[in-house]
Formats: sequence, structure tokens, C-alpha cells
Amino acid sequence: MPPTPLAGLRVLLTRPKSEGADDWVMAFAAAGAVPVHYPTVAIVPPVSWQVLDEAVARLAGYDWMVFTSQTAVASVLERVPGQRFPPAIRAKIAAVGPTTARAIEGGGGVVALLPEDNRQEGLVEAFRSVPAGTRVLFPIADGGRTLLAESLRSRGCVVDVVTAYRTLPKLDLAPPPAFDVATFASPSALRAYLAHAGRESLAGKVVAVIGPSTAKEAAANGILPAVARTPNVDALILAIAQSRTSQGDP
Repeated sequence: MPPTPLAGLRVLLTRPKSEGADDWVMAFAAAGAVPVHYPTVAIVPPVSWQVLDEAVARLAGYDWMVFTSQTAVASVLERVPGQRFPPAIRAKIAAVGPTTARAIEGGGGVVALLPEDNRQEGLVEAFRSVPAGTRVLFPIADGGRTLLAESLRSRGCVVDVVTAYRTLPKLDLAPPPAFDVATFASPSALRAYLAHAGRESLAGKVVAVIGPSTAKEAAANGILPAVARTPNVDALILAIAQSRTSQGDP
């Protein structure tokens, strides 16, 4: 039997538990790694629920709801009566990836659109034929990417981008435990880590990231990361394995 791709590597997982960290733990363990959970950010509610509550109150007026994270799904469901999507909901629901889709289905929703490209870029392409005047609810993290909203608005759609949650740096971080690889799934997680532990703590380590915005944040801090080709844990594991091979590691 061939060795697992990350056999024995201690992999630092910096994403919060509410954002699928348990799935990552299982995936990295299956790849032979030793997952080390070390969340550098915390998920907290928006400063005010008012805008999201107003959007939920007019769900019947939307043609589409779009979710790009399971945390956004959970935040919206928290504000929906019964904490489940209404059975007769008018709006179709789009998800950016399978994990988000599972969260929608777990809340009683039906996923009408799941692009093969699990990024906002994939949603942009999938929505090319949506007519002008389409009304879209797009709940995201405070300061999250709005690429899809900008694309839809440029074609005459009405898009309500609402803050469903915030991601804040953890203030009670202990020094990072021993690790061989550090993973980051968002610019905020990377910024929080660097503010606490410094770039020098990553010297000699593999840094692996998901998404172009996190890769850009790494580059801005003088870090050359391994970048997952698609935004999921399997692609991240592959990127780490390929990075080690290119560096001559067994």
C-alpha cells in the first residue's frame, strides 16, 4: 500500500470549528497527518441584526439566495422562524460548494445551483443567463468578497449584500504548538496568526492556503504559499503534498 501523502506531518488548522474544522481534521488524519487545531479567529454576530432581519422578513420578494459559507447559512437560519428554510420559499438557493450545500439541506433548503467551480467565480459564470431585474439576497461575512454581487449588478440585477457574521482575531491565543505545515482559509486567519506569532514562526514551514484573497495576503507579507487549486480540503492536501515533492521532501 502506498504511503499516505502527508504521513506524520503536524498540520496547523487555523479555521474556527464553526467553519467545518472537524471535516478538515478528519481529512488530514486520513491523509496521514497529525491535525493540530489552532483557530486564530472567532466567528461573532454582526454589530446589529437589523439589516439581516429586514432581509429575512422580505424573503418572499427574492428570486435567489446565495450562500458562500456554511457560517452564513447558520446565521440566516438563526434569524428565520423555526430556524429552517420555509418549505414554500419562493427564492431558489445557490451554494458555492458541497459543504455549504449540505448546510443548506440540513436546514430544510433545496440547492438549485451548485457550480462545478467552488468559488464565487464559479457562481459568476453560472449566473450569466440570469435576467436583469432578478432580486438576489447575498448574506456574507463583514468585509467578505462581493465579486458575485458586482457582476450581477453590472447586468441589472438587484443584489442585497447583508452582513451575516463577523470574523475577529482571537485575543486569547497561546503560543502556536509545534507544527510542520500551517494552513489558512481566509486572509483574516492569516493576519491574526501573524499578529500573534510573527512571520518568523513560519520560517522553514510549509504554508498552504485556500483562495486567491488568502494567497494575495500571504504574498503581501512576503510568504510564498502552496495554493489549493479549488477551495476544498482535498485540494489543499494535494497542494501540500505537491509542495513537499517540489522541495525534495519524501
